[in-house]
Amino acid sequence: MTASISDETIMLFVIHDALRRDATHLARAVERRDLDDPERRVAFLRGWEIFKRQLQRHHEGQDRNLWPLIRTYLPARDEENAILNEMEAEHERIEPLMTAVDTALRTSNSDWLAESTVEFRQELLAHLEHEEREAVPLMESALTKQDWKAFARAQRKATGFKGAQEFFPYILEEADADRAARVRKTLSAPMRVLLGQIWEPRFARISRWG
Repeated sequence: MTASISDETIMLFVIHDALRRDATHLARAVERRDLDDPERRVAFLRGWEIFKRQLQRHHEGQDRNLWPLIRTYLPARDEENAILNEMEAEHERIEPLMTAVDTALRTSNSDWLAESTVEFRQELLAHLEHEEREAVPLMESALTKQDWKAFARAQRKATGFKGAQEFFPYILEEADADRAARVRKTLSAPMRVLLGQIWEPRFARISRWG
């Protein structure tokens, strides 16, 4: 339930929800086996590129800014460090599975694409569940409010204003209403206006997944 999610981790859960959503869109689009249709293929590729970009940025931000920060509090705690090692290893396993989907798309091999999609989706969903079950409690116990603010600043800098125009509409599309409202509250009033009046309508007009 939303009430059990802290203010510090609400953004992470909404990002994960969006990634699960698009993993399902990906699987359904591949199952239709209609990518020979040029219009559907263009829409599919557009959805896949956005999904891939957001997933990679999420993982890069954690690998660069979050896991190292947590490790500063865990110099001699082997069990907790092992959890972070697992998170990093899972990120590394997911990357080549995305590449396999890309390769299957380039070769137009529908059987290979279906198989690659299943493997990628299974690995991603297992990772998200594992992170929420084991890494999130570790984050919440280790990091201070100042740490979370520093991480948020690093993420904003990495995303940039241009990236935010895709990121926020992406994670809020089809999001749980209560969770979405909590994310919106983290934004400045001008940013909320831009999001609601410009960014979200523009993102909704993008044809994705076919």
